[in-house]
Amino acid sequence: MSFWVILDDSLEIDELLAGAGAAALGAALAELVTYRARSQVRMRIEWCVPALRLPLQLVRDTGLVFLVLWKRLARGEEPDGGFRELPVRVGPGTAEGRTRRTLIVGGLSVAPNRFVAGLDLQAKVMVVHELVRSGQEAGA
Repeated sequence: MSFWVILDDSLEIDELLAGAGAAALGAALAELVTYRARSQVRMRIEWCVPALRLPLQLVRDTGLVFLVLWKRLARGEEPDGGFRELPVRVGPGTAEGRTRRTLIVGGLSVAPNRFVAGLDLQAKVMVVHELVRSGQEAGA
């Protein structure tokens, strides 16, 4: 609804009703897709603890990316980046295991220095790309 108000730039009643209708339609479609996919989410509260580090990691990595950009533009230095494999506990094929893997992939891909390119369940490794390589391990 707020996106509609920002997009439409109007607070008139008919526009607000149209925005509420669009929001309701979007919510109904999201529920339908979730129901059809039969996705189940099972969370454990201790999985949220690493998320407390995300704001600091986001600020640090943003600064790191801008520093690399400056070095590239000013001196022509290439960043020491690339793909690498990180060991990770993938968990079982249950809803709990899928939720855990989703949180690990999402959490590692938030900050701009690193994103997860793939997950190999058999080898129990995660392939990540880093603009600047770090010594950190994946979620254990």
